[in-house]
Amino acid sequence: MELIIYKEDFVDGIIKASNIIPYKTGAAFLRTIWFKGEADHLKIMSTDSNVEFIGQYKSEIKENGLMGTQGKKITELIRKMRAGPIVIKSDTEKQTVLVKQDKRQYKLPMSESSWFPELEEFPEKNIVSWSGEIIREIVEKNYFCISDDDTMQAMTCLKIAPGENEKVEVCAFNGHQLSYYTLINPDLYSNMPGSGILIPKKYLAELRRWLPLGGVDLCLTDSRIFFRTQDQKESLSLPLSMYQFPDYHQFIMTYSDKFGSHMTINRNELMESLERIQIFNTEIQMSTVMELSSQEVRLSSTAVESGEAREAIGCSYSGDLDQVVFNTKNVLEIMEHFDEENITFSFAGQVLPCKIHGESNADYFVMTMPVQIEQETYYTEEEII
Repeated sequence: MELIIYKEDFVDGIIKASNIIPYKTGAAFLRTIWFKGEADHLKIMSTDSNVEFIGQYKSEIKENGLMGTQGKKITELIRKMRAGPIVIKSDTEKQTVLVKQDKRQYKLPMSESSWFPELEEFPEKNIVSWSGEIIREIVEKNYFCISDDDTMQAMTCLKIAPGENEKVEVCAFNGHQLSYYTLINPDLYSNMPGSGILIPKKYLAELRRWLPLGGVDLCLTDSRIFFRTQDQKESLSLPLSMYQFPDYHQFIMTYSDKFGSHMTINRNELMESLERIQIFNTEIQMSTVMELSSQEVRLSSTAVESGEAREAIGCSYSGDLDQVVFNTKNVLEIMEHFDEENITFSFAGQVLPCKIHGESNADYFVMTMPVQIEQETYYTEEEII
């Protein structure tokens, strides 16, 4: 195999291929990037045995063929080479890969051709056109509610399923927080199995890194989900999980009629206050107490070893609940995933789930659990002016 290709035409692609493969651990064939020359383009392929990447880049093919080499090393080499044409050539007799540019020449060991994994190409049927920005937004708004604990099985996945009124539902649930997002995409809705699909969190990280800003084609099979740039230059596929996801509809409905207390508050003001209060949290005392009244919420955190913080913010509140306690970090993280100026907290009780949503957006909300703590009062309480 021999080809000539401009660095600027494929350097981004080889970096994406390298992102997938492990650096030191795993079998040698999983640390390999594969190059395939055919017609007038170079195909770059890599896999970690689960995520699969295929990129296709225009090049001058002198001799068709297939070769593989150490993925991280050749990627780092290409990154540090100058812009312009690069010659890549295999020497099967010496089992080396030659990389040459002007008077600079490098040789890397060639991988055994028998190691080459047959990657699945993008299926050319039931294609759904979508926006990379929207897919990224969906992932971002739900990613933090997916569990990192492998023993929690389905809760380590993002659930996407057809819902009511031809809406597509997206849900993540880690046991103490649930995120729920709905959107309208008729093509995706009609091509999705009735039970929906589960995408493991560990593969979503690669999807976030790869997703382009423009249009994306999407396709589903029984075992994988495929994404492809609309210029058909690159594709990424992820395995689907077969776990059974919890009945999130039942969970949501269980508490929907119990949200009797509601607080609407400026999101930025709340975040700024919580960031200051978090300074006074400790490894043991990580919470913020919220004392609720009709026009004001008082926030406080007290710990003997760190001191005391107290603030008050204006709000609009109605209900019977007078106090609730939240993990400070969790609330801050939830707030970061909303865009609205004002956020509404709907409370079911001191130890029951709280629903957090934008004041005017019903398409996305998060349910989170309050916490119970025993406060240690160290400083004398003073009135906030």
